[in-house]
Amino acid sequence: MMEMCFMTAKKGILHFHDSDIYHKWLFSTNFGACFEDTIETNLAATSKPFIMKKFSTSVLAAVFTAACAFATAQEDAGKAFADYGVGLGFSPFGPSLNLTHNLSAQTTINVGIGAFSGDNPWDQEIAGSTFSGTGETNWMGVFINHRPFSEYDWFRVNVGIGIGGIEGTLEDVNNANHTYSVRYGDNPVGYVGVGFGSRPVEGFTFGFDLGGLHTSGAVVTATGTDVNMEVMEAIPDTPGYGRVLPNLQLSVNYGF
Repeated sequence: MMEMCFMTAKKGILHFHDSDIYHKWLFSTNFGACFEDTIETNLAATSKPFIMKKFSTSVLAAVFTAACAFATAQEDAGKAFADYGVGLGFSPFGPSLNLTHNLSAQTTINVGIGAFSGDNPWDQEIAGSTFSGTGETNWMGVFINHRPFSEYDWFRVNVGIGIGGIEGTLEDVNNANHTYSVRYGDNPVGYVGVGFGSRPVEGFTFGFDLGGLHTSGAVVTATGTDVNMEVMEAIPDTPGYGRVLPNLQLSVNYGF
């Protein structure tokens, strides 16, 4: 994501609703091929429902991407320093375009812009009711990546701020009159995370980022004729709708 992903306020926001994007991109490259067989083996071995398989596949993809990023970092050791870079990020919250300027071998400024709009891939239970949902977001952010250990420049600490809009809807699958909107309206918001890979060198590099977007919390509004206060109170405590929104991102960059 821009090395960060501005979280959508949609149900299931944390459940990797763009995992298909991960898979299509990762498995179309030599980079992704290094763990494709392992993921297929994992899927064949489990008898869990499809949704859990998809969730597990996304987590495995992230873990193996981090491992591959570390491996490619060692191979990049002899490459020349790159002043600038351009790249694409893939996260549960949509694709993003990232522009970078490497101030030094240890510090990079990144500007990212991205958006997402779509349905949640599966339903989510909240306070005894099951909801489907949609979400939409558009954002931009400015981030600083610092590599504190010069000998291990594949490791990064990432901090920054983002601005944009995040909106989501929830609808009871058993009652069309039981609906809610979820909106994160305060700007700017802060981001803190760590990253692996995406070294400041010429040519293609790959990265994996894990962090959290820190907000003031979402505003939940009942939009249907049936209102359940227990549900309204539970939504902010449901994964994907809290004050801190986790981010998981895979990225490919080109330095020059």
